[in-house]
Parts: sequence; structure tokens; C-alpha cells
Amino acid sequence: MSTTTANEYWAVHADGTPVRTIADIIRRRARATPDAIAIQEPERLTTFRELDDRSNQVASGLKGHGIGAGDRVAYIGANGPSFLEVLYGAAKAGAIATSINNRLSPREIIQLLNDADPAVVVVDRDARTLVETSALPTSVTLLLEVAGEGDESYEVWRDEQDVQDPNVPVDADDTALILYTSGTSGLPKGIMLTGTNFGCALYSLNQDIELQEDSVCAAPIPFFHIAGLGLALAANLNGGRLLLETAIDPPAVLRLLVDRRVSHAAVVPTVLQRLLALDDVSREDFSALRYIVYGASPIPLPVLKEATEVIGCKFLQSYGLTESTGGFTVLGADDHVADEAFARRLTSAGKAMPDAEIRVVDPMTLKDVPVGTRGEVLVRGRRIMLGYWRQPELTASLILEGGWLRTGDGGSFDEDGYLYLNDRIKDMIISGGENIYPAEVESALTGHPDILEVAVIGVPSAEWGESPHAVVVLRPGSTLDEVTLIEWSRGQLAHFKCPASATFVDALPRTASGKLQKAKLREQR
Repeated sequence: MSTTTANEYWAVHADGTPVRTIADIIRRRARATPDAIAIQEPERLTTFRELDDRSNQVASGLKGHGIGAGDRVAYIGANGPSFLEVLYGAAKAGAIATSINNRLSPREIIQLLNDADPAVVVVDRDARTLVETSALPTSVTLLLEVAGEGDESYEVWRDEQDVQDPNVPVDADDTALILYTSGTSGLPKGIMLTGTNFGCALYSLNQDIELQEDSVCAAPIPFFHIAGLGLALAANLNGGRLLLETAIDPPAVLRLLVDRRVSHAAVVPTVLQRLLALDDVSREDFSALRYIVYGASPIPLPVLKEATEVIGCKFLQSYGLTESTGGFTVLGADDHVADEAFARRLTSAGKAMPDAEIRVVDPMTLKDVPVGTRGEVLVRGRRIMLGYWRQPELTASLILEGGWLRTGDGGSFDEDGYLYLNDRIKDMIISGGENIYPAEVESALTGHPDILEVAVIGVPSAEWGESPHAVVVLRPGSTLDEVTLIEWSRGQLAHFKCPASATFVDALPRTASGKLQKAKLREQR
């Protein structure tokens, strides 16, 4: 068990004041460096003053529309200044920002909107095609489109509002943001995060990656993910420049890092491996790059060795959940030694952050297990979510007495306090950095008329780390094949959740009590 205690850890502004609400981040930064660049896009620069003023206008518009404490304001779209304007604006109005994954199918998006019951929905142009006005919940009284036209134009609506901050009083321990993650039951879970949660999470991030006013941060991770949003907010807090440019293939990522003089980048190990495989990469100038932050899987020792030689920056890994406002362990720069003696440590998730406590317990008795013994990882601290939106029973089952959150992940400690993730109690699949819950995929696939039963497991993927694989029992007489099933699934789920492969069997393996044996399915692969 970690001996670190959860004391008062808060991120602070340039003036030394603590971050207690999300609105604090932009208010104080705009006062400190109003003319510095907050956001850089290919064709546009946004200063901290502009971001602050526009979020004031959003807050004024929300307030004028009758939106206040506890009301939800949903955003569906790609990373952009408008996302942060809405996030900060909702916070200044005392409302709850709600971020929806724009990669989901229309059916999934409407499902989340029905759960959130937002009063206002803001979409970008691409997401607008996914949202039929007639399908919106009755709670929605205002639909706005970024770069839209007519009455639905977000910019026209925003620019009509008062630029003065309404200064609505906000309690730091009230819900400020709802982020959705897939549920193990196949249903979405809205995770309620507070200003206190973010204040503590940003403290750790600031300590670990040394963000400064001259930093240039590349956050290619969507803001509906806590990892992408966390880096964006940390950049805003510290006065760094947030780079919002899309780079997908390795050559484009390389040019982005080098040509834009990026100092802090978030990547997955697969991307790093692809970069190092490029011709003449060793001739590039990486002198501006200070930190590469990665997650989702360990970084192999050979990759670290090559990256250390070619890039030469510091590396940092973190493990956490949306429920913990991001990472609560850190494998720091000092742990990333490209030497055989440190090879095992590189497979760990690191140690507990200063404001987090971690235990590994027997999942049945919830008693601590000895060092080196596998068990379920529990965590507590001021970064732990308020709870699941409108799911008090689920909240009570996972946040135990004393504030300990059950992660559902299996792990063990070594003698030095490093945490090793041994397995996933929840059977979660991590594919290209995306969390995929088999129960959600199974729920969608059982909607196919030819499928009697289905089980979804993760299988190794050279490209994505893992990919979903469906094991299917067909109804008698069915001729459904793998290609047809995968194509059909893409109309039901976001593409990254769809099975990449499928096999067809006569029956799924079960215990005498009828419990599905996924371990046997994995063994048979």
C-alpha cells in the first residue's frame, strides 16, 4: 500500500492562487498573459484574452437563456477553440459541461444525450450530420452549430452576448463536467468531475512535465478523453501554447513535432515506434521536445533505447481512469533508463502520485494482499469523481467506505512500490489508446437477427495493441459470415469498437453454473 497521504494538493496560477474551479484556469491566465497565444490552429491563433472573452460571452448567453446551476451544456465535435469556450463558459455560468464522443454512431450519441438531458447542445459541422433535430431529447431548448448558418450559428449567437464575466458563484465540489465512458453492463456511464478534481489532477501534471509559458503542447487526443482534456487544461493553466493541428500518418506527425517546435507531446507507444521507423528520422531536429507523455501500454525497452538516442527527450507514463480525473500513478523521467537493469520497471505503471493513495486487495474480501500478489487496484484522493450521473447504486458499489474507488483492474506492487497491471478484471480492451468494453459491443451485436449468442474478447494486434474479436453462435440456418457481420456492426457502433475479426462456433464455453468462460476463448485463439 502506498504511504502517500491525500493532503491539500492544488494546481496554482502564476499569481500563486489555487485552482478551485475550471473557470479559474482561464480567468487568471488571461490576467497574467492576455496577449500570449493560447491556441494555435493552421489558419488561426487565439490569445488568452480572446478565449476568456469568448467564454464570458458563452456564460452570458447561457445565463440569458435561463441556464444555470446544474443545467447541462453538451458539446459534440472535434478539438477546437469552441470546445474550450463552451467548457469555460459553462463553468462561469455554474452549468455542467457535457462532452460527447463525436466518433460514436448517431444511435449512440442520441443515447448519451437522452441520459444527460442537456438544455443546450453545441455541435461542429461534422457532428451536425450525426444529430437529427427530431431525435434530440425534449430537454434541448437551444441547438448551435460551430461555423453554422442562420439561427443555429454558434458564432453569431456567441458574439451577440455580453463580454463581461457574469461571475456566478460556483462551489468547487459541485459537478463541473460530465465525461462519458462505456459501461461494463453495455450502458454508458456519465462520470461527474468537480473543480476540486481538476485542481488536484492538474497539480500532479504540472509537477511531472514542467509546463511553462514557452511550452508548445501537441494534444492529438480528443477532448472527450480525460487524457486529451487534461493536457489542454494544463497548457492553458501554465500559459503554454496548445497546438490544434491534425496529424495522422507518421510522416505528418513527425513534421508537426519538428516544424512546430513542440515541447510536450502525448502519444501511444505504437505511434512512437512508427516515427522511429521513418527514413532519415535521426537527422531531424528534436531539440525543442522536452517530454513525451504516453499511456495505454508499456514502452518496450528496444523502443526506449532507440527513442533516447534519436529524440533525446524525457519520457513519462501514467495510469488512471476517467473516474480518477486521469492518471494517479506516474512512471517518471528518472525511471526511463534505457538499460537492461531497468527493463522490468518499464513494464510497470509507476508509483502513486503525491495526492493519491493506492491499495491492491483481494477482490472478494477487499483485504490488502502481500507485495507481489495479484489483486484489484483501489485508489482514493481528492481527484476521485463525485460519482456516476444518475446512477447512485453503481456509485455506491464502486466507491467504498473511506472513499476508495474500485478500478476493476488487476495489479500488484513490487518491493519498491511500483504498480504492475497484470490483467483487466473488467475485461476491458485497449485498442490504439481507446477503451472498449466487451459488454457494450456484445449488446450491439446481439441485435443482429442471425446471432444467437456472442462473446467479445481482445486479441493481439500489431497495429493497435489489441483489437476486438467476436466469437459468435449463429441461429440455425443462418449463413452470416465474418465480412458481413463486421460491415453491419459499423452501423451500430463507432468503428474503433467494431470487431476486427470474428469466428463462428457451435457453443460458447460455460461453467456448470452457466458463467461464460472468456479465459477459454482466449486460450483457443
